[in-house]
Amino acid sequence: MRRIAVIFLVAVFVPSLVLGFLALRTAGEQRVILERQAAELYQKDADQLAAQLAEAVLGRQREFADRVRVLLSNLKPFRLAGDFGNALGPHEPGTAFVVGPDGAVVAAQMRTREDARFLRENEAFLSNRASAEFFPTQQNTLNYLSNTAPLANATQNALQGISPRRVQPQKNVDISNGQDAQVSRVASLTSRFQTATSGASDGVLARFSQNELVLILWTRPPEADGYVFGLALPTRTVRAFVRKAFSAIDPKLRNACIAVLDENALPVATSELGFQGDWKHPFVASEIGETLPHWETVVYLLHPDQLVRSARLVALTLILLIALALAAILAGGSFVALDARRQLLLAQQKTDFVSNVSHELKTPLTSIRMFAELLEDDRVPDPAKRARYLRIIALESERLTRLINNVLDFARSGKKHKIYRKTVVDLRPVIERAWEAQSVHLRDAGFACEWIADDPPYPAHADADAIGQVLVNLLSNAEKYAGDQKEITLHARRAGAEIFVEVLDRGIGVPKGDENRIFEAFHRSNDSLASNVQGTGLGLTLARRIAEDHGGSLEYRSREGGGSVFTLRLPLAEHTENQS
Repeated sequence: MRRIAVIFLVAVFVPSLVLGFLALRTAGEQRVILERQAAELYQKDADQLAAQLAEAVLGRQREFADRVRVLLSNLKPFRLAGDFGNALGPHEPGTAFVVGPDGAVVAAQMRTREDARFLRENEAFLSNRASAEFFPTQQNTLNYLSNTAPLANATQNALQGISPRRVQPQKNVDISNGQDAQVSRVASLTSRFQTATSGASDGVLARFSQNELVLILWTRPPEADGYVFGLALPTRTVRAFVRKAFSAIDPKLRNACIAVLDENALPVATSELGFQGDWKHPFVASEIGETLPHWETVVYLLHPDQLVRSARLVALTLILLIALALAAILAGGSFVALDARRQLLLAQQKTDFVSNVSHELKTPLTSIRMFAELLEDDRVPDPAKRARYLRIIALESERLTRLINNVLDFARSGKKHKIYRKTVVDLRPVIERAWEAQSVHLRDAGFACEWIADDPPYPAHADADAIGQVLVNLLSNAEKYAGDQKEITLHARRAGAEIFVEVLDRGIGVPKGDENRIFEAFHRSNDSLASNVQGTGLGLTLARRIAEDHGGSLEYRSREGGGSVFTLRLPLAEHTENQS
C-alpha cells in the first residue's frame, strides 16, 4: 500500500501540481496575453490605414502628373510653364510652380498671399540656390528611408538626426530592425530641389515651413523638355485631403477608435465622432511615413477596462478548471488507493481463507482418522466409548460436509449458479429438525440450550434444505464464539406477514464497527489461527445471501447483558389456510 502511494505521489500528483502551478502562472498573465493579442490585431489595422493613406497621397500625385501630361498634349512645355497656374484652374488648391531646365523658377503665378509666401520662403530651394530639409518620396516607393539614402550619398549630405515620435503608444508592437518604437523611423534629407528630383520622373517632397507641413507634388514627364511642374499643398489642404481619404476608407473598429494625428499629435480624423482621449498615448500607433512625416495612425480603446474584465474571467475560468482537474486527480487517486487497499485486504482475506480452510479440513480429518484407527484396531473394548467415538466420527463428518458445502455454495452464488428448489412448506418442522440435530451436540459440549417456538404452521415459499443450512450456520457460529458463558436460545415466531427465527447467545459478541462487515466474504472478527476459533468466514455471508434470495433478510444486533442476536426474517406464503 505504501508503495502504491509513493508511485501515485511521484508519477501523478507531483507532476499534476507542477502543471497546475504553471497553469496558474499563465492565468495570472492573462491580462498581458490578452493585451498583447489585442495590440497585435489593432496594430495591423493601424499599419493598414497608414499604408492606405500613404497610397492616397501618392494617388493624388499621380492625378496631378496625369493632368500635367494632358496639358502638355495641347501646349508646348515653355508655354504651359508661363501660364501653369491658370491652366490648372482656379479651383485647384495649392500653389502651382514650374522650375525650368536651368533650375530657375519660371513665371510662377501668385494668386493668393499664401502663394506669395510659399514662393518667398522656398524660391532659393526650388531654384537650387540653397539647400533645405525635406522628406522625399518617389512613386512606387514604400521603403522611403532606404531608397532615399543613395540620394543623400550622391549629394554628400548627411542624414539629419532622427527625432522622437510625437506619440508614445502603450503597446510597442511596431519594432523594426531592432529600432526603438519610441523613435521615429522617418528621417529627413538636406539637399537642393534639382538634386532631390533627379533620377525620377514623379514624386512628393514633404517640407515643414514655419512649423507647418507642406506637400510638394512634382512631375517631370519626358515630353516636358526638362521642365519640372509642381503643386505645393498647404497644411489645411493636406488635412482636408486626409479627412476625405479617411472617410473613403471608413476604418471602423470594434470597441476601438482609430484616428489620424498630425505632427503635433492633434487629431485630423477619427472613426468615432466626439471621441476625446489622451491623444499622445494611444493603445497602438503606426507612422504613415515620408509622405506625411510625423503623422500617425493611432488606435484608442473605447473600454480599456474590458480587457481587464476579460483577463479576470479567463483567469478565473482557468483557475476553476485547474481546481476541478486537481480535485478529479485527487478523487481518482483516492478511489484508486481505496480500491488498492480493498484489493490488498481481499487478497489477505483470501490468503487467510485458504489457511483457515486447510486448518478446518485438517482438524476433522485428524479426529476421524484417529478414532477410526482406534476402532479398527479393536483397542476400545468399552461399548460406551465405542459409541461415543462413533458419534464423534459422525459429527466431524457432518462438520466436514458442512465446510465443503459452504465453500461450494459460495462459489456457485458468486457465479450465479445457485439453484433453489422452492415449494410452499411449513418451516416449523425444518427449524425443529435443525435444532434437534444441533442441540444434542451443543448439550454434549456443555451448552445450556432452549427452544422457544410459537404454534405452527409457518408457511413459506422456500427451499427447506437452504433454510436448514442457514440455521445450522447460525447455530454453529454461536457455538464457535460462545466464550465462557455457554448459552444458546432458538426462538421461532410469526408476526404479521413474516416469520422470525432468532438465535441468541451470551458469547463474545461482535466488535463495534464490524456489525455489517461480519456478513462480508472471508471477514472474521478476531480472526487468527492462534485464536482457536474455527471457520472460513463464509457462513454468515452464505446465510444472508440465502435469506435475501428468499425475499427476507438476516440481521445482527447486540444482546442486552452481552452476546449476540441474529434474526432471520422470511415472508409468509399465501393461502396459509391449506398449511397444517
